[in-house]
Amino acid sequence: MMMHHHHGHHHGHGHCHRGRVMPMSRTEPVVCPTQYRCHNSFIPREVPYIHPIVNVNMQHYVDVPRHYYAETEQTVMGPPVQAQPGFGPPLGGFGGRFGMGRRPWR
Repeated sequence: MMMHHHHGHHHGHGHCHRGRVMPMSRTEPVVCPTQYRCHNSFIPREVPYIHPIVNVNMQHYVDVPRHYYAETEQTVMGPPVQAQPGFGPPLGGFGGRFGMGRRPWR
């Protein structure tokens, strides 16, 4: 008990260096197996995550009816008509008598 306290007192105040002069006062140190104490530190490191995105533009056809009228003219010979007085299409047409007049054009 006293030796343990004496050894601790000796070692604590740094008198071990001069103990080499006095043999029997200090024994050789015993080297114990090395103990490893890990201190974990975490360092953030960016990891790129690539998300491929494809924008698909879908085109839909909507049928909208649009009517075209292709007009052509044909001249066709009709059957011969005998000219009779007072019969047949009136010369000058109807536009001259009924189209104008009767109602004022604004």
